Amino acid sequence: MKLRIEYTMTAPVSHIGETASTGSYFQTIKTKAGRLPIITANSVRGILRDNGAKCLLDAIGAKVGKEAFNVLFSGGNLNGTMKNDVAKAKAVREHFPLVSLLGGGLGDMIMAGKIAVGNLYPVCNETQEMLGIDYPDISWKNLIDEIEFTRADDGKDDQLAGYMDNPEEEKKAKASTQMRYSVQYMAQGTKFIQSLYIFPNATELEIGALFAAFAEWFKIPRLGGMASKGFGFFDAVTDFGISVKDGRVTVDDKAAELIEKYRNFVAVEGSEYLYLLGGKNGKK
Repeated sequence: MKLRIEYTMTAPVSHIGETASTGSYFQTIKTKAGRLPIITANSVRGILRDNGAKCLLDAIGAKVGKEAFNVLFSGGNLNGTMKNDVAKAKAVREHFPLVSLLGGGLGDMIMAGKIAVGNLYPVCNETQEMLGIDYPDISWKNLIDEIEFTRADDGKDDQLAGYMDNPEEEKKAKASTQMRYSVQYMAQGTKFIQSLYIFPNATELEIGALFAAFAEWFKIPRLGGMASKGFGFFDAVTDFGISVKDGRVTVDDKAAELIEKYRNFVAVEGSEYLYLLGGKNGKK
């Protein structure tokens, strides 16, 4: 099953690939059309994992240990001798559709996921052939720019320095933490297209877990960094019935049914099987 999402940035977006001196530059990738700025699939996969884990733990009202937390929010890790534990894998897939869908490291084994997530490509002249869409003749080079920020030394501010133990000493200090730095960003109004592929063996509950994660993410829809500076907010339209416009999330009946089935499943399961994910919940 192929899913498609169109993001429209309602604020500038920053997604840093490399830094040099005081400059931070948008992530790029080499393509047939030359180097293109992208938002990486891995960042979106991480957002979906975080929001899916949040949905799960909020629904069952549970807290987990570090190992289980890492599995749910970070994809886990390997910390022991690798095993081919078929029974454990089957149990995790049965009781944790989100983990089954996204995969991860379960301490002593790797669980393959059932979804492939694509990068977000800007809709522009250079990507028309790649994305299979017509778009006004505009290059991504006209959508990207740099903005400069100043990190101020508040200790040198007469009024704010009054909150320090020894403001006079701070005023006499020659060194300042004030600095100027620049960040590359894509403009407000830029559109990105992303494709996701759900494997044929994915279950309804696993798809419901994915849709629940999207619905949760879209409550505060943002991509990239510098949210505290007003960056990264977006509207989105999907071909699987979940969208967000001006901060309002819309879910069609089909997607809502799958989400409801998943939520009902989670409510019945509760926290009984968290031990499968390790940590302080590692023993039943």
